[in-house]
Amino acid sequence: MNSDIDQDNRATRIFPMISHSYKKWYFRLLSGVIFGLLTWLLVEILLNLRYRYFEMFLSPLNYLYAAILGILIHEMVFRSGKLLDKNHSWDRGPGKRLLIQMLTSIMIAFFWVSVVRLSVNYLVFHNKLIIFSDEVMILLLVVTLIFFFHLSELGFFLNERYRKSLAEVERFRKENAEYQFEMLKLQLNPHFLFNSLNTLSSLVHDDAAKAAEFIRRLSDVYRYVLDNRNKELVSLREEMEFIHSFSFLQALRFQGMIDFHFDVSERSLNRKIAPMTMQLLIENAVKHNVASRKLPLKINIFSGEEDLIITNNLQPKEEQPGTGVGLKNITSRYAFLTERKVEIIREDHLFKVIIPLI
Repeated sequence: MNSDIDQDNRATRIFPMISHSYKKWYFRLLSGVIFGLLTWLLVEILLNLRYRYFEMFLSPLNYLYAAILGILIHEMVFRSGKLLDKNHSWDRGPGKRLLIQMLTSIMIAFFWVSVVRLSVNYLVFHNKLIIFSDEVMILLLVVTLIFFFHLSELGFFLNERYRKSLAEVERFRKENAEYQFEMLKLQLNPHFLFNSLNTLSSLVHDDAAKAAEFIRRLSDVYRYVLDNRNKELVSLREEMEFIHSFSFLQALRFQGMIDFHFDVSERSLNRKIAPMTMQLLIENAVKHNVASRKLPLKINIFSGEEDLIITNNLQPKEEQPGTGVGLKNITSRYAFLTERKVEIIREDHLFKVIIPLI
């Protein structure tokens, strides 16, 4: 396990280092020289195997010429890659990018190897004997080396994407564990249970029927938390049934200090939502706002086209501002579930949270 982590850490350091180095001209210059020299060395090996009397390393000038040509080809391939990054980046489709990059590189190689090199050989070195099959072999060799270069680029990209996906999964696991811990605390929250029992105690003597209803709703709340605390998504219909029970308990506890209003369309009830999202938002509103009979806290939950909107009037308590952990937790959770973002809007007298329905 530790060995795998160490290898991944080494890859994390090596791959960005190579990518960053390619931005430096002298690194590309050295790479071009190596590319040119290696190409001509392989050409001479192939010619030596093909022609019985061919001798290697007879002309150092050929290696100098190959190094210069290698620099020019390498730089043009690099520049073409930078241009393709704007409209055909690796992120938009690795296969398509590799194909376009290869076609571009083939045209660059053809220009320098088949046009420029042959022109120089004919005009400067006065080489009248040009064997077509040898030139095709050289061109194919250059294209093959460039192909492996682009494959290595693809490998770096896929490795980077893999590492990022692992980091995202690990981040979600951590946040999910924190979320489950928060749910567990809410489930066993002694304050919530204590307040509920106090409310029930007063109801038992005054209104037995309402006390029985209170017990049933309290049972529904705890059953829902137990059944769904490990789920990623539940239907909005289930969540609304839970919220109706939860808001009933809160309304009885605060006795006219909190007003709940629900307006959720039937179509929206079939969509999905992360469990206990609305409970956290209601708890957040109650925790940070004043609620009294003169200044009741008004909590509205209604559906939009593709969203669920939760609002409350702002009546901040005179206390230090909250840490924002609850809202951050909801935002992070939805970032993993959908590409649409949770919107948090604070106006002069209104606090609004827009939750995407899935």
